[in-house]
Amino acid sequence: MRKRRATLIVIRPPWRRWAAAVALLLLCALLLLPAAGLPIGAPAWWPTPVVVIDPGHGGYDPGVETDSGISEKDITLQISQTLAASLRTRGYTVLLTRTDDRDYALPGQRGRNAKRTDLDARIALAEAHRAVAFISIHCNSSPEATRGGAETFFNPSLTGSKTLAQAIQTELRKIPGMSLREAHDGSAYYLLQHLTMPAVIVEAGYLLIPSDRVKLVNPAYQRQVAEAVAAGLTHFLNSWSGTS
Repeated sequence: MRKRRATLIVIRPPWRRWAAAVALLLLCALLLLPAAGLPIGAPAWWPTPVVVIDPGHGGYDPGVETDSGISEKDITLQISQTLAASLRTRGYTVLLTRTDDRDYALPGQRGRNAKRTDLDARIALAEAHRAVAFISIHCNSSPEATRGGAETFFNPSLTGSKTLAQAIQTELRKIPGMSLREAHDGSAYYLLQHLTMPAVIVEAGYLLIPSDRVKLVNPAYQRQVAEAVAAGLTHFLNSWSGTS
């Protein structure tokens, strides 16, 4: 006796089809929101822009130190925290690579290996969150410098890096009494070699030059630098075409 095959017919409720269509339309609407519908300062081409701020050095690595005990790592953290607060008021999501005195080297690591492990962790944070920009805050220390001032560094091979550096440098030059420095090629820096989003290093001043040192430890000057960087970044993100 031949067995009959049973055919299973699945009837999908019609509401599932239109629900999926509505969900797709809502997603498209979110991605195409006009600039006016985004938080103040947010670029129209990115619904929730993430900016990573990197306070240079930290933990075992103090950066530049003065004879009086002033450490670069403390100044960079202070400026970075002020910068982060300013950017958040402009509508950006801000991540700091550190919020206290720490590093990301493995236990027992020192020297070049420790530094690379530390920097790789900071780079990984920015890449994992698909940041639209990366700004690393530092203090300069060239013993040959005869004048102070803040300056930016970029990697000409990294899309957007030079344009971002120039936008920030333009704002830094507006600070009263600031030396009129230019944005410089910083392609030799490990950070700028390994990031994929627009990235710059901002040297807030020369810690070993007395006139700059007085400014760098002053919260008022730190705020001026932070606001200049925030203004430059906002201008860049709101006008950048994504091609240079």
